Amino acid sequence: MPISDSASPRGFTWADYLFLLQEFLKSGYRIVNYSDFDPLQSHAIIRHDIDFSFKSALDIALMEADLGVSAQYFILLRTEFYNLCSPSDLQIVEKIRDLGHEIGLHFDASRYEDRSDVLEAAARRECVILESIISRPVTSISFHRPAKSLLGMSNCLAGRQHTYQPKFFSDVAYYSDSQGSFRFGHPLDSEAFRARAAMQLLTHPIWWTSEPVTDRLGLIDRFLEDRSSLLRREAAANCKPYAQRLAEADRAAGGFTARADCP
Repeated sequence: MPISDSASPRGFTWADYLFLLQEFLKSGYRIVNYSDFDPLQSHAIIRHDIDFSFKSALDIALMEADLGVSAQYFILLRTEFYNLCSPSDLQIVEKIRDLGHEIGLHFDASRYEDRSDVLEAAARRECVILESIISRPVTSISFHRPAKSLLGMSNCLAGRQHTYQPKFFSDVAYYSDSQGSFRFGHPLDSEAFRARAAMQLLTHPIWWTSEPVTDRLGLIDRFLEDRSSLLRREAAANCKPYAQRLAEADRAAGGFTARADCP
């Protein structure tokens, strides 16, 4: 995986991410999971919420594994952007798992009625489903775009720790690249980092790229185009007339070769 050496230490390239991790390690931080996290120690949790792209997550996971870092990857079950049961997506998730990273549930509470008993049952059900797919216990949950009522909720959910409990969130330093930037300051510039204080660092892998990118939102467009291309290939593999149509379009414009060996 080629990594650009022309990036800024406060940017969003793979080189910047490597620099970020290396600075944490050189400074004496121990990167741990939620079960081992001690808010009174120089502990850091590296968390990734996968909202869009498994491929982007794998790029990050490979870099972390090269440094001996085990991070926390959270996966949505109820999303239109990927399908954990599809062969291509599952293969990537299994690779991330086999690199030594932990897989947790990225729980979208907005999909359910806003009642504690409903959310408890739904989260438990989703954890069971995720465990059956990845063949590993799911021990932690992160909320997807959480409502304010969920931020700082102290009790566990579905018998599992969640990422917004005070001991992981309000009681320690917390930095996130939400919306494609560290809007409240870069973690390496923080007083918490200088003091080697406990920290949770959240990233969204889609924002991190091999080369510098000026149009951050264009990364979502690129993901959607790649996803559309994958779905067209899958449609061609399952429908001979559609494969022929794409083959004709390919001959006319170039750039796409459809399989025509489907029924």
